[in-house]
This record gives sequence, C-alpha cells and structure tokens, in this order.
Amino acid sequence: MISQKQFEETLKSLESHPGVRGVIITSNDGLPISSTQNLSMEMRENVSALVASLVGRAKAVVTELEEGHLNFFTLDTSHGEILVAPENEYVLIVLREKRK
Repeated sequence: MISQKQFEETLKSLESHPGVRGVIITSNDGLPISSTQNLSMEMRENVSALVASLVGRAKAVVTELEEGHLNFFTLDTSHGEILVAPENEYVLIVLREKRK
C-alpha cells in the first residue's frame, strides 16, 4: 500500500494540470482514501461508491469478453470527463473539464 504522503503528492500533481476539477482516491470497496479539498465529503463518498461499482462491472465485462485486464476507462459527459484508473489496492478518479 502506498503511503498517505504519496497519495497527497499524487493529488497535488494531478490537481495542477489545467482543466482538472477534482481528484479522488478510493479503496476498491468504494471508501474514499484521499481527495482534493474542493469536493464535499458527501460528493467524495457518493462518487467513490458509484465508481467502485462501475469498476467491478467493467472488470466483469472485460473478463467475459476475455480482453485481459481493465487498465483505465473514461466517462465522457456533456460537462467534462471522469477518468478512472483502477489499481490493485485503490482506484484513482479524476474529474476534468471538457477539452475544447
């Protein structure tokens, strides 16, 4: 497991990129581990739980299609993108503004 300091460094690095609206690091069970301060606790908890559920379903699809391992996926919305990177012990979620 990576340390809290490493999580904080990752958050700062990602948050500094243009267009990034927020970052959440969650456990595979959907419990928020760390996040940028601009997101409310309620949003962190809700998004963490929902994305963890999506990751589980996406992994099931990848397995069913015999496509190997799930590495990354993007949810493209009318307001931006939700970037999801599942790792062994956590899931990285980045909220980003729509690219122009």
